Amino acid sequence: MSLVRSHSVAPFMPTSPGRLIHEDLTTAVKKPKKVVFAAAADHTYPPPSIVPNAIPTPRHLTAKAVENHKGWTLGATETDVIKRTIHKLTDHLLDTTQCYSKQAKTPLLLVYERALEMHPVLREFENEWATRCIITAHLKATAAAARAN
Repeated sequence: MSLVRSHSVAPFMPTSPGRLIHEDLTTAVKKPKKVVFAAAADHTYPPPSIVPNAIPTPRHLTAKAVENHKGWTLGATETDVIKRTIHKLTDHLLDTTQCYSKQAKTPLLLVYERALEMHPVLREFENEWATRCIITAHLKATAAAARAN
């Protein structure tokens, strides 16, 4: 008596005695036509910035005030204007009772888009780290205030 029942193997997969199922598939698997090698510089992490000479992301990016980060080079007045703009966008487009990681992707991208339109200087920061830092700090404060109430 066979231990394998005939209905346990899919009816469309023929089995051969002594052969594994995947050995019958040699004609179904196609080998790549061309192998392409890339330079080691193309495989860096994090990926290189799209903007040449962008201000690099700080090694330990946190939700602290953006002006306390090493890469932030803007003056106090410009910093205040940018922060107020991003705070208004965040309050208008996002759920301020939730932290950054809980936000929906579409409205969050809209905040980034509008912030870059209003303040082109933010394009100088690699991967929009300055904008992310301001949004994260603001949402952290508003979510904590919402939990306290």
